[in-house]
Amino acid sequence: AYTPAPGTEVVWSGDYRTTDTRYNVVKVGDEMAAVFGEAGISVLHDRTLYDYPSYSGAYDRALSAIQSYLTQYPSIRFILDVHRDAIEDGQGNQYKVVSPIEGVGTSAQMTLVVGSDGSGLTHPDWLENLRLAVALQQDLLTEYPTLMRPLLLRNSRYNQHATTGSLLVEVGAAGNAPEEALLAGRLFAQRMTQVLRAQSK
Repeated sequence: AYTPAPGTEVVWSGDYRTTDTRYNVVKVGDEMAAVFGEAGISVLHDRTLYDYPSYSGAYDRALSAIQSYLTQYPSIRFILDVHRDAIEDGQGNQYKVVSPIEGVGTSAQMTLVVGSDGSGLTHPDWLENLRLAVALQQDLLTEYPTLMRPLLLRNSRYNQHATTGSLLVEVGAAGNAPEEALLAGRLFAQRMTQVLRAQSK
């Protein structure tokens, strides 16, 4: 979840977690799906909270769903796993990561996380995902120079072995306001649409 304005009624399900989709990453996914849909890109938005009621096993549960969707809809080309980061100080205070967008507002910063075969698990096409991430990162930073935090390449797979075109997108951090995260999701989806259109020409 994100941090709504003081006084907002929220039922928390854990530390900076809620099943209320007005204040968590599901809402960001809704925003992304709307932008892609408006651009004519078909979207299947899985609004399941795979880290609830327990974070443990979340990736395994998500992978089962991904495999099921790929069987049901073999034309799926891209999978975005939407997360938020958590950055806190020694006293547990949550930080926000922001990017002022001139004429638009304040956006949460984002991080693209790319998995690899560094853990020894099979992931033969991870470089394809990295190429997509680099293209998106370059486009986003050209358009919005402070929007993206450094791209992260990890040893874990994060289920990105399921198909090429898989990315983990961290939209802001727990300290960010929901509105900042929504703006980030909208900007990301707009630019990804442009990148995909450019690559398909």
